[in-house]
Order: sequence, then C-alpha cells, then structure tokens
Amino acid sequence: MKSKTLLKIIILIFILLIPNLYLVSSAEAENNNYNNLNNYLEYFYNRYSDHFHQNGLKYSVPSYGVVDFETPQKAREWIALTSYYKYKALKDESSQTILKLGILNTYRELSQRPKQSQSFADSEAHFLTLRMIETVPNLFKESQKDKILSIINNYLEEGIKAPDTENRAIIAGAHWQYIVNYLFEKQIINSQEKNYYNNLIKRKIDSAIKKSINSDNWYLENKMTDFSVHYHTVSAFMLMVYGDLSEQKEYLDTAEKMYHNIKKISFHNGLVETQLGHRPIGVGAQFYLMQGLLGKYFNDSDYMVYLFYASGNKFFSDPKYPNRLEFHSTTINSDPEYHDDYAFSDVAELGLIIPKFKNIDLYYRSSFYNPIFESADKTFDIKNNGQEIVFNDQKNTLHNSNYSSITNKVKIYTQHEEDISFQLNTSFIDINIY
Repeated sequence: MKSKTLLKIIILIFILLIPNLYLVSSAEAENNNYNNLNNYLEYFYNRYSDHFHQNGLKYSVPSYGVVDFETPQKAREWIALTSYYKYKALKDESSQTILKLGILNTYRELSQRPKQSQSFADSEAHFLTLRMIETVPNLFKESQKDKILSIINNYLEEGIKAPDTENRAIIAGAHWQYIVNYLFEKQIINSQEKNYYNNLIKRKIDSAIKKSINSDNWYLENKMTDFSVHYHTVSAFMLMVYGDLSEQKEYLDTAEKMYHNIKKISFHNGLVETQLGHRPIGVGAQFYLMQGLLGKYFNDSDYMVYLFYASGNKFFSDPKYPNRLEFHSTTINSDPEYHDDYAFSDVAELGLIIPKFKNIDLYYRSSFYNPIFESADKTFDIKNNGQEIVFNDQKNTLHNSNYSSITNKVKIYTQHEEDISFQLNTSFIDINIY
C-alpha cells in the first residue's frame, strides 16, 4: 500500500516538474475558441520570439551554408522568423508591427526577382503570409489583404511549374495545394482554374515520388541511394497534408507507411538518431512535431511520445542562447553544432489547417505502448528492442534520453550476410498520464 502511495507522489512530482507542456481539455479549448494544438505550439513560438527580442532577428544554420548569425535575406526567411511573433501579435501592437514588417520585407524581396525563380521556399512564404493574415485579423486592412491575395495569385502558375528537387517538390506541392484551395474559397480563381492548378500540383508530386520514394516506402535521395531520416519524415508529412487537402487517399496511404517506417527506427522514448542517414546533422522539435502529428492522423496512440519528447527545454539547449529554438547532433560525444530550427513554424501552421488536429488530446506519454520490434523489406533489415536498434549493418544504442551511439557503420544499403541474435528488452519504465 505504501509503495502505491509513493508511486502516486512520484508521478505527481513528475508532472509538476515537467516544464512547458500544456494540458488543456477539449471543453476548455472550445470555450476559448482555441485549437488545442495551439497550446502546444504557443510555447515554442513565444520562447523563440523572446530569443529574437534579446539577440536580434538573426539565425544560423551551419550545415546549410549560414555559418555565422545573419539577418534574413530571402522571402522565406523573413516570414518564417517573424511568424514566431504570431501569438504575441494577438495581444500587443509592437509584435503586430514586427509581423507586418516581416510580411512587407517578404514581398519586397519577392518583387526583386522574376517569377520563374519561385520554388518550394516561396510557396512556404506565401503560405505563412496567408496564415498570419488569417490568424491576426487586424494585421492589415481589407484593401491591403486583397492586394496580397492578388500578388499571390499572380505568382501561382509559375510557382507550381518551377522545378524542385525530390522532397522540395513534395513540400511545394502541399503548400501550393493549400494556396489554390484558399484562393478558390475566396473566389479569386474559378473552378476551371482550380482544376488546372490541381493537375499541375499532382504531376509535380507524382514525379517527386517516382524519383525519391521506393516500393518499400523509404525516402531515398540522390537517385535512390541516400537515406535521410529528417527528409523522409518531411516527405511523409507533406504527403499527408497534400492527401488531406486534395482528398486523395493514395497519398495518405503512402504517408502512413512512411510514418511506420520511422517508428521502426525509433527508441522507446521517441528519439530517432538522424545519423542513421546521411543528413542533416540532427533533428529538432520540427521533426518530432511532424512525426507526432502523422501518428495522430493515422490513429497511432503513441503519437504523444514524439510530441512529449520535443517538449520543454529539449531543443532550447544552446547554452549561449537558451531561448533559441534549435536542432543539434544527438550522437553521443559529438559536437552538437546548434542550428536554428526556424522552419518549425511552417510545419506548425500546416498542422493547424488539418481538421483532424482540431482539439487534439495532449497528455504525457514517455514511452511507446505499441513498438515495432522487427521489420525486414528489400531496403532495410531492422531489429529494435527499444534500447538498441540494428539497422542493416549499423547498431544504434540509446545512452540516455537525449543521445545515442552508432557502431559498425558501413554503407547502409548492403544486405545482412549473417543472422543477428537479438534479445527484446522490455525493462524500461514508462509513466503515462491521461
């Protein structure tokens, strides 16, 4: 009896000490006219905008060529960074001004180059602009909103047709589909134009799938040779969004299979080691948000493990900039090499447009209830006991909740030549609060 009482006390302390993961009932959300997912996202937005307020509107992503902190240059960068003021802009004019200036700088930069330069990045810029206008009602006058919508419509065809590589084409397609739907609902384009744009987007996405997603539903870059954990999940998430917006089940089916592929290489606490693939150096809250929402969409009760893993200080760990939303290497004893995870807001806003995520249940879950222990297909042979993962010829071991190690790393597409003895480990402790 005493042990049960002690356990309850420990669980209560655990709940009180876990920082910054909001638990809001559906009833509360409805009373506040507020999507529950907003309660999860607002923490990230507000804390990251605090970082910009303290250190200036600057970012750094060393692996992508931005080694030193610099101010936004491109349209996508302007709107992405200033979009983190969204929730504050609902409450104060100074944040509205920052958000408005971000949008104005976005379109100033777009106007300085031809439409043919449009790409996935610019589809994100238009999408985030629409989301900010919809979310912050007093940001612009109606005449100004109409002008922005007219500009977006003017860019639409060239933007969809512009070439993109692999996952970027899928990203672009999902965003352009939302934009096409939005302009149609606002009666800016007619049904004939909408069908024309729908077909352009479908061809764009189908071409990307053919080039980068194999028959086992793994995303492989560079002519189907290189696996990327992050861009696999990006592609799966964007296919889910596109399938939902276009009401095409075939894309949802592919996204669901891709989601489960990543679950196969997830540790029991949700951690996924990025360096099982070839890039990037690490993943952050953006990745776990995508994977969590995919799980929710496809009715996997373990979706909250991914969302819970990213909560609190996990991806605010840069000691120099404690409010910087970042991603970093999770390979033990490696240089973390912090990167700004500024694309988080784009994924977050996509999540907010999907009806299935309205009033999403948020609760604490620190370990999978339904893990995938073993899987084999023509691409990868996987064994996973929650604490250790064999991924073809790589062994990935969880050392603590935040880091793992990889041994015997060789080219990952060679097939197993010998049977690997593998003990299932179910000894880890899980605490779940409903």
